[in-house]
Amino acid sequence: HEKERRRKGGFTRNQFFLVAFVSSFAYYVFPGYLFQMLTSLSWICWVFPHSVLVQQLGSGLHGLGIGTIGLDWASVSSYLGSPLVSPWFATVNVGAGFFIIMYVITPIGYWFNFYKARTFPIFSADLFTSTGQKYNISAIVDDHFHFDTEAYERNGPLYLSTLLAITYGVSFASLTATIVHVLLFHGR
Repeated sequence: HEKERRRKGGFTRNQFFLVAFVSSFAYYVFPGYLFQMLTSLSWICWVFPHSVLVQQLGSGLHGLGIGTIGLDWASVSSYLGSPLVSPWFATVNVGAGFFIIMYVITPIGYWFNFYKARTFPIFSADLFTSTGQKYNISAIVDDHFHFDTEAYERNGPLYLSTLLAITYGVSFASLTATIVHVLLFHGR
């Protein structure tokens, strides 16, 4: 809140903030909203545009992203923050875990149809009914946003896409693994 005078040829803090804000907005609005194809260029999907299997494997936005090239730094660094900051062993560890989850466990769960997985998309953050339709969440919540058990019984249980279910499972397992690691290595 202190008064700041602009030096000749320089910026005040507020001016610097506005320049940085406008620059980062301009940098992210183009690949993020106006031309999303820059985030995920899939040459495999271009070669076989009508194959559902190829779209599931190759699409970086709605599939496993095999053979996908990202020209957006936000998508390149999204799995670890920034690969330039972490030590190499941490980057390799996260990359190996990503590879095993994305390209081994998820396809096995999907193509062997565990929990009716082929009824739903392989990659989606949406919730589904048992028939593969999007789940209407507002139908099971009352006017005060409380869970309505009777409405849930009428609509049926929620189903997740294969990748989302595996991601939830790994997230809960990693929380438990963190606690066990601390107890084993730093406990008495």
